[in-house]
Amino acid sequence: MKNKFYLLLLIMLAVVMFAACGGSGSSETEPVVLVTPTDTPAPTATQTIEPTNEPMVEPTQEPQPELTPEPTPEPTPPPFRNPLTGLPMEEDALQSRPFAVVMGNSQVALPQSGLAQANIIYEALSEGSVTRIIAIYNDISAARIGSVRSARDYFLHFAIDHDAIFVHHGQSPQGAAAIRDWSINNINGMFFDGSTFWRDPVRWRTPTLREHSSFTSAANLIYRANALRYRTTTTAEPIFQFHEEITELADGTATRITVPYTANFRPMFVFNEETQTYARYQFNTAHMDYTTGEQIHVTNVIVQIVNSRLIAGDHYGRRQFDLVGSGTGWLFTNGTYEAITWSKANRQSQTVWLGADGQPLTLNPGTTWVNVLSTPPVFE
Repeated sequence: MKNKFYLLLLIMLAVVMFAACGGSGSSETEPVVLVTPTDTPAPTATQTIEPTNEPMVEPTQEPQPELTPEPTPEPTPPPFRNPLTGLPMEEDALQSRPFAVVMGNSQVALPQSGLAQANIIYEALSEGSVTRIIAIYNDISAARIGSVRSARDYFLHFAIDHDAIFVHHGQSPQGAAAIRDWSINNINGMFFDGSTFWRDPVRWRTPTLREHSSFTSAANLIYRANALRYRTTTTAEPIFQFHEEITELADGTATRITVPYTANFRPMFVFNEETQTYARYQFNTAHMDYTTGEQIHVTNVIVQIVNSRLIAGDHYGRRQFDLVGSGTGWLFTNGTYEAITWSKANRQSQTVWLGADGQPLTLNPGTTWVNVLSTPPVFE
């Protein structure tokens, strides 16, 4: 009996040892490790700050020095000068060939568009008491120019003086012959109406305004000049020189200039001391520009005295001007004036302007208005 007990005990011990080894064919597993938990440390007591009767001291901040803002630097003007105005301009436009645009100036044609952006403005009688304007543009950018009117042969001299592309809408018989015979690069609204030129719809629908309804733009003129393969750069010498700073003339003061084209048409220039320019008036009112909505101001006013006459047998009363030859005139600028002279050797040459000292005429930088007529101005 006792032996059977020991045998049974050995068998049980063998079974337990076999199970502990995992038996044959079983996968290995990590041995289970039993960790006996240790005693958890007692929490540390929180420190308590006892209140005191000491006064609270606010933290102080060091005073900061006042910062002086850096001054904004003034933009540096381009180092190049527009040959027509003496004002700063970009180099890439320095040798741009100008455009000479014929505009109407009868009372019903007003206001003109883009005239305030012209660099040099010529004015001369056409028929009756009506003048026309030839606006010279260098570095042209105006979006609306006009109204564009027909050419007269003597208008071409103003374009030739500046090697300009001549822009017009129609022409007199004398103008047509001169454009052809003188080989003038021109852009004619008669051929490009509806493309380079457009019609103002209000003026076009009004019979009395229809002939004053043709307009163009800088972009259109540049496009057409390239399409016609005209030369678009120039090496022509400027006909005027310019002072570095605004300068007064020695002959005397002239703050109000009346230009008597006819007994019925006497435009006026009034000097504005604040802007150092002359404000233009005509038809007893301020001469306004449609695009800017402002009165036209110019820095220099020139009166060129020339011989003129009606063309014999012309039923429309057209005129002829003697722009080849020599004559006298006046320059008004900065509220002062001086007597000047002009000469032009032949049709192809530039007009030569001389000051009172016999030296090349020097203007103040800015826009110049040239009045071409046979009657001296009235000024005070």
